[in-house]
Amino acid sequence: MAQKYVGITLPITNGNTGMFAQSTSTIQQIKSNYKNLILTKKGERLMQPDFGTDLHRILFENITENTLDNARLTVVQATERWMPFLEIIKFELQNPVNENPHRININVTYRFRNNPTVTDSITVSV
Repeated sequence: MAQKYVGITLPITNGNTGMFAQSTSTIQQIKSNYKNLILTKKGERLMQPDFGTDLHRILFENITENTLDNARLTVVQATERWMPFLEIIKFELQNPVNENPHRININVTYRFRNNPTVTDSITVSV
């Protein structure tokens, strides 16, 4: 039986079939789409200038509590607007100063609003 694919995972890479890497489950595809949403700069996507977050704007600011609150707010707002079927359970921001003072690691744990027993998490670095 042939493998069924749901969509293309992002970032685009080569897959095992010689084409783009593809997801085989809805959960895997949503995780890929969520990472794409968080890492996309507002204004970067044609015809949808509000898609994405403003994380790139705070990347070169001094890391303060206000900066971290702004990072949290931009991710929450993007999730509510573009992926309203997700509910953020836990949001963690870490600034590994020893590694790189201009990097923020974001860990978001989320669940599906229509099925709260299904949870997942993503970690991105900006």
